[in-house]
Amino acid sequence: DLDLLRTLVAEIPLPVNVLTGPHAPTVDEFAAVGVRRVSVGTGLAQAAYAAADRAARELLATGTYRSLEDALSYGELQKLLD
Repeated sequence: DLDLLRTLVAEIPLPVNVLTGPHAPTVDEFAAVGVRRVSVGTGLAQAAYAAADRAARELLATGTYRSLEDALSYGELQKLLD
């Protein structure tokens, strides 16, 4: 609720942080009402586990690998970790 967050930011002398997820306001919308930090908590890990689940189900059900088409290459992963 952006109106509530705007009020909290105005009334609380400390930075206001939010935990967010799908269908929530955008980072820019949160920033516009004064939110200082936006967190997705375990959301990224949950999305990764969901992708692994979809890939495993596809492999078991059809023997295909189409769900891996958008995967990062080994080289891309290495660059991220360097």
